[in-house]
Amino acid sequence: MKTRLLLGILATFIMLSVASCGHGKEPSSEDLTQTAPGTFTSFAAFEQSEKQAGDTALSHYFVPAMLSDDYKLARITKREDVYVMVEYTVEPGAVSAEKLGEYELERLSTLICRYSLYDDADQALKAGFIDKGYGAVEYQGNVYYRWDEYVNNDPEGLLLGYEIAFVTDGCLIYMHLPAIDTFENMMRYTKLQKIEIK
Repeated sequence: MKTRLLLGILATFIMLSVASCGHGKEPSSEDLTQTAPGTFTSFAAFEQSEKQAGDTALSHYFVPAMLSDDYKLARITKREDVYVMVEYTVEPGAVSAEKLGEYELERLSTLICRYSLYDDADQALKAGFIDKGYGAVEYQGNVYYRWDEYVNNDPEGLLLGYEIAFVTDGCLIYMHLPAIDTFENMMRYTKLQKIEIK
């Protein structure tokens, strides 16, 4: 499971070295591996950093529009020309931590919303997710691409999360929705709010 997820992310970074959304620069795979991400623990700190970022500054980012109070901001990570990732933590519910490893527990207690900074979101979606086996699902009239993450990649085992990819407002979004509720109920978090950085 970890291997498939990591290979998918690595393949996405390598295969999707296309121009970043609104920047016009084509990052090489060397650029991607050498670019250290910036990490922030508040939206205010992230936005302040962007206001001072010059040519690499973003004009906006995305967050889930309807998070319940159970979700707490963990971090915001920006990797230049690649993505902005917002992570939230939530209690994993009735699952016993004694039966899970650290990775599995983290996946059950983390919601991820990652906005990829590529100009061609449709190409990025195809190369990074559809071609990797994500299946199309329809939810409230929109098409999303889904892959379910299980412990040890065993569909008979514990479901850890729903991996969702889609395009909104011309940008590629990847989300990890922890499997603490049904797929249908967790999909409400794919309704996003576009936050303008002013």
